[in-house]
Amino acid sequence: MIKSCFTLLLVLTNFACDHGANPFRPIQIGDYVGTFSIRMENGTTQAGGAIFRFRTNTYSSTPEKLYLPPSGAGSYRLNGNTLTLTDTVPHTADFDRSLILNGDFTYFNDANKITLTQDDTKYRRYRTIELTLDR
Repeated sequence: MIKSCFTLLLVLTNFACDHGANPFRPIQIGDYVGTFSIRMENGTTQAGGAIFRFRTNTYSSTPEKLYLPPSGAGSYRLNGNTLTLTDTVPHTADFDRSLILNGDFTYFNDANKITLTQDDTKYRRYRTIELTLDR
């Protein structure tokens, strides 16, 4: 009787758990496609497609539209729900360098999509990056 109650409890617990909702899931190594958008202080929004490549502790990004986001590459560190990007690529001076993806982003991974958000208080911009693993 105790064994069957324990088995039933395990089965019910397994069904009650949401296996897809782990926001702190590590980044799966691979190529991701998605969108980058930035909302300016005056409320205007710009958006474009982007490709991100995540490798072990490194990343690179390529925009669909020129400089939205700028091409970049460097290292990343994931700590809980914070993903820190450190861009280490030399950039030309012919665009707004404040668009370069650097710093802390709020990180959410629902197994189907990675979402990164950054509230850039220095430049009063809000960035959102939504990426899906390109299979």
